[in-house]
Amino acid sequence: MDPTDLVLARWWRLLEVIGRLERLIGVLLLSTIVVSITVQVITRYLFGQPLVWVEELAGYCFLWGVFLGAAVGMKELRHIRIDTFVSRLSARAQALWRVLTWGIATACCVIIAVQAWDIMDVESRSRTMSLPVDLPRHLFYSTPLFVCTVSIAFTGLYLVCAELARAAHTRPVDAEQARQAREQAAAEADAEADAIAERIASGARAAEAAGSSVAQAGQGGEDAR
Repeated sequence: MDPTDLVLARWWRLLEVIGRLERLIGVLLLSTIVVSITVQVITRYLFGQPLVWVEELAGYCFLWGVFLGAAVGMKELRHIRIDTFVSRLSARAQALWRVLTWGIATACCVIIAVQAWDIMDVESRSRTMSLPVDLPRHLFYSTPLFVCTVSIAFTGLYLVCAELARAAHTRPVDAEQARQAREQAAAEADAEADAIAERIASGARAAEAAGSSVAQAGQGGEDAR
């Protein structure tokens, strides 16, 4: 295998591992929000003793979830892209244009990550207000921003290199292949679900028709008697 292909393939596998970890944490955060708010409703309206820390906890979980979701969206190429102009270019020109756009996005994320790192010391001086455990607030503001932008920048750097490889050697981008595989799997699942629903509906219609026939036959026998 070409060294460039080997490096990009391993880089993409590392990004997939990071993406799975980010999705897992995101699921845990959303579960925490749902469970904590449910407990809050129960304690407030059934026992009249609401938990004062639930709203703050849910807000912090939401912030982390949003930033991690943005990082996962970058890896899965789910962020909005308008390619009306780019789609009219040749394949090599499209790859070079994407190198430019991914490079700009990566540079912006690096700048934001540096600023987030610098502000952590200032934010760490303030503490959480109602959580049972006293924690510095930078853990829920500048830290998730830093983690998100570093993750996105790491992905963006991979996309820049992958698009350069495509422009030079027409190598497919692993991220796009993974996205196409997900979309194909989703389409197949939808088609299977539609087929199952159609079979169920056909069975229901057949049962209804059979029931109507039996009822008509019974009514005809009563009329004959």
